[in-house]
Amino acid sequence: MEPYTKRPYLVIALIELALIVFIAGGSAYASITEATHPAAPFIGFIPIALFLAWYFSFKKRGKQFFFAEGPKLSPRQWLDFAPLLLILMLLLIANRGFEAHPFSYFAYMLLSQLLLVGFVEESLFRGIMLRVLLHKGTGSAVFVSSFFFGVTHALQALGGQSLEDTILQIVYAFLLGLLLSLLVVKHRTIVPGILFHGFHNFLNFTGNAPSTHLYDYAVLLIMAVHILLLYRSVIKPAMISPSIAG
Repeated sequence: MEPYTKRPYLVIALIELALIVFIAGGSAYASITEATHPAAPFIGFIPIALFLAWYFSFKKRGKQFFFAEGPKLSPRQWLDFAPLLLILMLLLIANRGFEAHPFSYFAYMLLSQLLLVGFVEESLFRGIMLRVLLHKGTGSAVFVSSFFFGVTHALQALGGQSLEDTILQIVYAFLLGLLLSLLVVKHRTIVPGILFHGFHNFLNFTGNAPSTHLYDYAVLLIMAVHILLLYRSVIKPAMISPSIAG
């Protein structure tokens, strides 16, 4: 058993503390200073991203947290990721295109969402947190890491959004966490999740705001169906053979 699996809940507590201190603190700083740079709200992700990049590269530790070197997936295995593309397409349609901004805005937003938000959140929740919990059972690891991913998004309520929007965001994040976690466990790679997370956020921040929550409910349905399908191929076999946590 690896040292970091002996105290998994300490690792979870440290992850949540880092998110609160750096990300919430960074957002507060950007708000207080009235920073107008497109990447300003995500400044708190920078120290975490730098630390994770160093940590994963040290002694090639990234392999332990699903950063496979060129994951070799068959065309049939790539089909498991098809619903993620469908979600991005629906989001693009729901947003009715992009808001009017200069090219630099889109460039900064894309880089910040891929290299900061997507990389940091997937590394923490689907990389480290999921990995340290796997020895307790695949189902528990998937559920607990997704639960904390959903709860963490409750911090969005501090921005003044409505209770309905906050609840929807928590449920959305929880189901998305389940889906991405199951894909990581099944295919042992976190890279597609990082790319999806980054592009998903990019479309959210650069597109026109949807007039209804119809898109959100459609995506929730897609995720729920795919989660059930993945459950049959990931969780049930793991109950019979726990070696996947090794």
